[in-house]
Amino acid sequence: METVEERLERLEFYNLLTIESVDLTSYPFFRLVMEKKLTEQEVNDIIQLCDELEKLFFMQEEAGFVHYMPLLIHFAGMLTPKLKPKETILALLHQEKYISLMKKLYELSCRYE
Repeated sequence: METVEERLERLEFYNLLTIESVDLTSYPFFRLVMEKKLTEQEVNDIIQLCDELEKLFFMQEEAGFVHYMPLLIHFAGMLTPKLKPKETILALLHQEKYISLMKKLYELSCRYE
């Protein structure tokens, strides 16, 4: 009979094969999630963070703000340490998630590298 550890090891191997064999170019954020072995809670936290920042971004944009560096700082500070901010921004942007926000955060991250 297969042990829990053996089963887990096999499932991790299958997951690795899936990542390598499936064309995930259309889903770079999902690929990043799998490669960095994020938990469901970590992904939910990122989604919630992006939802909140996007709302704030649109409110600030509507109010005429022109400096959005605090949004980038907040994003980077609240992101799981497993991910790099710029890599995550690009993955979300290429997966067409939070497009306006990610374009602005990417622009800022390039400016202040």
